[in-house]
Amino acid sequence: MQSEWEIYKSLRLASLQDSPDSFGSTFEREETFTEEEWKSRINRVSEPLHVLPLFAEIDGAPVGLASGVVHAFEPDCAHVYQMWVSPDCRGHGIARALLSQIELWAKKNNLSTLSLAVTITNMEAVDLYTSSGFSPSGGPEPLREGSLLVVQPMVLQLKINNA
Repeated sequence: MQSEWEIYKSLRLASLQDSPDSFGSTFEREETFTEEEWKSRINRVSEPLHVLPLFAEIDGAPVGLASGVVHAFEPDCAHVYQMWVSPDCRGHGIARALLSQIELWAKKNNLSTLSLAVTITNMEAVDLYTSSGFSPSGGPEPLREGSLLVVQPMVLQLKINNA
Protein backbone atom coordinates (compact mmCIF):
# COMPACT_ATOMS: atom_id res chain seq x y z
CA MET A 1 0.00 0.00 0.00
CA GLN A 2 1.35 3.43 -0.98
CA SER A 3 1.84 6.11 1.64
CA GLU A 4 0.18 9.51 1.28
CA TRP A 5 3.36 11.18 0.02
CA GLU A 6 3.87 8.42 -2.58
CA ILE A 7 0.31 8.88 -3.85
CA TYR A 8 0.87 12.62 -4.00
CA LYS A 9 4.17 12.19 -5.86
CA SER A 10 2.59 9.83 -8.38
CA LEU A 11 -0.36 12.14 -9.04
CA ARG A 12 1.76 15.27 -9.17
CA LEU A 13 4.25 13.84 -11.66
CA ALA A 14 1.39 12.46 -13.77
CA SER A 15 -0.24 15.90 -13.78
CA LEU A 16 2.98 17.61 -14.86
CA GLN A 17 3.46 15.12 -17.71
CA ASP A 18 -0.17 15.23 -18.84
CA SER A 19 -0.74 18.98 -18.56
CA PRO A 20 2.63 20.78 -18.66
CA ASP A 21 0.97 24.04 -19.74
CA SER A 22 -1.21 24.18 -16.62
CA PHE A 23 1.37 24.48 -13.86
CA GLY A 24 4.05 26.90 -12.78
CA SER A 25 6.45 24.01 -12.22
CA THR A 26 7.69 21.29 -14.58
CA PHE A 27 8.07 17.53 -14.58
CA GLU A 28 11.81 17.90 -15.12
CA ARG A 29 12.13 20.02 -11.99
CA GLU A 30 9.96 17.92 -9.70
CA GLU A 31 11.08 14.45 -10.79
CA THR A 32 14.39 15.19 -9.02
CA PHE A 33 12.74 15.90 -5.63
CA THR A 34 13.91 13.76 -2.72
CA GLU A 35 11.58 11.72 -0.54
CA GLU A 36 11.87 14.40 2.14
CA GLU A 37 10.85 17.14 -0.32
CA TRP A 38 7.75 15.16 -1.33
CA LYS A 39 6.81 14.52 2.29
CA SER A 40 7.30 18.18 3.22
CA ARG A 41 4.93 19.32 0.48
CA ILE A 42 1.96 17.66 2.19
CA ASN A 43 3.12 17.82 5.81
CA ARG A 44 4.16 21.46 6.18
CA VAL A 45 5.24 22.60 9.61
CA SER A 46 6.23 26.17 8.76
CA GLU A 47 5.44 28.36 5.73
CA PRO A 48 2.83 28.08 4.33
CA LEU A 49 0.55 28.52 7.32
CA HIS A 50 -1.98 25.81 6.39
CA VAL A 51 -2.09 23.16 3.67
CA LEU A 52 -5.02 20.99 2.61
CA PRO A 53 -3.74 18.31 0.24
CA LEU A 54 -6.60 16.49 -1.49
CA PHE A 55 -6.62 13.30 -3.54
CA ALA A 56 -9.54 11.92 -5.53
CA GLU A 57 -9.96 8.17 -5.94
CA ILE A 58 -12.20 5.92 -7.96
CA ASP A 59 -12.41 2.33 -6.73
CA GLY A 60 -9.28 2.90 -4.65
CA ALA A 61 -7.22 4.22 -7.57
CA PRO A 62 -5.89 7.81 -7.29
CA VAL A 63 -7.25 9.92 -10.19
CA GLY A 64 -6.90 13.56 -9.14
CA LEU A 65 -5.42 16.08 -6.78
CA ALA A 66 -5.68 19.66 -5.61
CA SER A 67 -4.26 21.68 -2.73
CA GLY A 68 -5.58 24.50 -0.65
CA VAL A 69 -2.80 26.66 0.79
CA VAL A 70 -2.86 29.61 3.19
CA HIS A 71 0.39 31.58 3.22
CA ALA A 72 1.56 33.52 6.29
CA PHE A 73 1.90 36.67 4.16
CA GLU A 74 -1.79 36.45 3.16
CA PRO A 75 -3.58 34.78 6.10
CA ASP A 76 -7.14 35.61 4.99
CA CYS A 77 -6.87 33.95 1.56
CA ALA A 78 -6.68 30.30 0.50
CA HIS A 79 -4.89 29.59 -2.77
CA VAL A 80 -5.94 26.70 -5.00
CA TYR A 81 -2.93 24.91 -6.44
CA GLN A 82 -2.21 21.75 -8.42
CA MET A 83 -5.79 21.09 -9.58
CA TRP A 84 -5.68 18.08 -11.89
CA VAL A 85 -7.84 15.09 -12.85
CA SER A 86 -6.66 12.14 -14.90
CA PRO A 87 -7.80 12.54 -18.54
CA ASP A 88 -9.91 9.34 -18.52
CA CYS A 89 -11.82 10.58 -15.44
CA ARG A 90 -12.60 14.13 -16.56
CA GLY A 91 -16.15 15.29 -17.03
CA HIS A 92 -17.51 13.45 -13.99
CA GLY A 93 -17.44 16.28 -11.43
CA ILE A 94 -14.17 15.31 -9.74
CA ALA A 95 -12.52 18.72 -10.18
CA ARG A 96 -15.68 20.46 -8.97
CA ALA A 97 -15.75 18.17 -5.90
CA LEU A 98 -12.10 18.94 -5.11
CA LEU A 99 -12.74 22.67 -5.52
CA SER A 100 -15.81 22.44 -3.27
CA GLN A 101 -13.78 20.75 -0.55
CA ILE A 102 -11.21 23.55 -0.64
CA GLU A 103 -13.99 26.14 -0.48
CA LEU A 104 -15.59 24.40 2.53
CA TRP A 105 -12.19 24.19 4.26
CA ALA A 106 -11.58 27.91 3.62
CA LYS A 107 -15.01 28.85 4.96
CA LYS A 108 -14.51 26.65 8.03
CA ASN A 109 -11.26 28.55 8.65
CA ASN A 110 -13.13 31.86 8.26
CA LEU A 111 -11.10 33.00 5.25
CA SER A 112 -12.40 35.78 3.02
CA THR A 113 -11.23 34.65 -0.44
CA LEU A 114 -10.09 31.80 -2.62
CA SER A 115 -7.47 32.63 -5.22
CA LEU A 116 -6.07 30.75 -8.20
CA ALA A 117 -4.50 31.25 -11.59
CA VAL A 118 -5.68 29.41 -14.70
CA THR A 119 -3.98 29.09 -18.07
CA ILE A 120 -6.25 31.10 -20.37
CA THR A 121 -6.09 28.51 -23.16
CA ASN A 122 -7.49 25.80 -20.85
CA MET A 123 -11.15 26.56 -21.49
CA GLU A 124 -12.47 23.60 -19.48
CA ALA A 125 -10.68 24.90 -16.38
CA VAL A 126 -11.71 28.51 -17.08
CA ASP A 127 -15.33 27.35 -17.40
CA LEU A 128 -15.11 25.34 -14.15
CA TYR A 129 -13.80 28.28 -12.17
CA THR A 130 -16.18 30.81 -13.75
CA SER A 131 -19.20 28.57 -13.12
CA SER A 132 -18.00 28.13 -9.52
CA GLY A 133 -18.17 31.89 -8.94
CA PHE A 134 -14.56 32.91 -9.54
CA SER A 135 -13.94 36.18 -11.35
CA PRO A 136 -10.80 37.65 -12.96
CA SER A 137 -8.50 39.57 -10.63
CA GLY A 138 -5.98 41.78 -12.36
CA GLY A 139 -4.44 41.11 -15.72
CA PRO A 140 -2.90 37.98 -17.21
CA GLU A 141 0.59 36.97 -16.06
CA PRO A 142 3.23 34.61 -17.49
CA LEU A 143 2.69 30.95 -16.56
CA ARG A 144 6.35 30.70 -15.54
CA GLU A 145 9.58 32.47 -16.40
CA GLY A 146 10.28 32.21 -20.13
CA SER A 147 6.82 30.90 -21.01
CA LEU A 148 4.71 32.39 -23.78
CA LEU A 149 1.60 31.04 -22.06
CA VAL A 150 -0.30 33.27 -19.65
CA VAL A 151 -2.50 32.63 -16.66
CA GLN A 152 -5.44 34.66 -15.47
CA PRO A 153 -5.56 35.22 -11.70
CA MET A 154 -9.08 34.66 -10.36
CA VAL A 155 -10.73 35.09 -6.97
CA LEU A 156 -13.86 33.92 -5.22
CA GLN A 157 -15.16 36.10 -2.39
CA LEU A 158 -16.19 33.93 0.56
CA LYS A 159 -17.27 36.67 2.94
CA ILE A 160 -17.63 40.42 2.96
CA ASN A 161 -14.86 42.24 4.81
CA ASN A 162 -16.30 44.88 7.13
CA ALA A 163 -13.10 46.89 7.33
